[in-house]
Amino acid sequence: MIRVYLVFIFTLSSLLLSSCKRPFEYSVLEVRPLAKDLNTINIEKIQSLKPKDHFTFFFISDTQVAYDQLESFVKMVNKLPQDSISFILNGGDVADYGTNFEYNYYYDNIKKLNVPIVTIIGNHDMLGNGRELYKQYFGPEDFSFSFGETGFILFNSNSREVAFDGSLPNLSWVENEIKSFENKRNIIYLSHITPDNFDYDQSKKAQHGQLISSATNSRLSLHGHTHSYHEAEVFNDGIPYVTTATLRRRSYVKVAVHGDSISYSQEFF
Repeated sequence: MIRVYLVFIFTLSSLLLSSCKRPFEYSVLEVRPLAKDLNTINIEKIQSLKPKDHFTFFFISDTQVAYDQLESFVKMVNKLPQDSISFILNGGDVADYGTNFEYNYYYDNIKKLNVPIVTIIGNHDMLGNGRELYKQYFGPEDFSFSFGETGFILFNSNSREVAFDGSLPNLSWVENEIKSFENKRNIIYLSHITPDNFDYDQSKKAQHGQLISSATNSRLSLHGHTHSYHEAEVFNDGIPYVTTATLRRRSYVKVAVHGDSISYSQEFF
């Protein structure tokens, strides 16, 4: 009887392991990424492209549990005419519980894209060991890059996840990045949570607005988190704050840069 039982267990284990596309996971708390420094790799790809005065990129966010939709989005992007899109930005929450397998699933899909994708950290990405997973998979939580005459400043604004201890967002870092892009034609900002949301440290809201408004080349601020599309001038300074819907709604934002003019629209696939 014991022999039959052992044969059954061995056979079942073999079937399960043979059907897996990735290494066996011993715990949902493990930190074992399938790739590292993806943002650095993809930013290098972006900066290897010929700089353009006119270019288009897509903005998505909150892809957690949007498994079928993410797969469909990747297929849609890959079918687009060459050079119709330069890159993709993801506004965070690639995971729901900050687990290894969620990050791995996201990677399994985005690695198939034929355009670069840059991903920031969302509040759900910080749960459990998610923050360490993000660091290993993508790199720093605050970073910037430029494409032609447009600078992109991307940062962690998930204040509630650090109990509003004043560390997030790091506005001193944002201020220095703004100064480094003062000769650029445009600056576009990306953070998961808008400064008027109560998951953002409201003691920093006014300073945030003053920083962005003070830069004459600030054009647009992109966000996720609420799972619904929304646009507003949070500080009545002419700078739109655009929130994209969750990818589960098969929705994304198309952003077109034309010199110092930037347009955007909600799109569906």
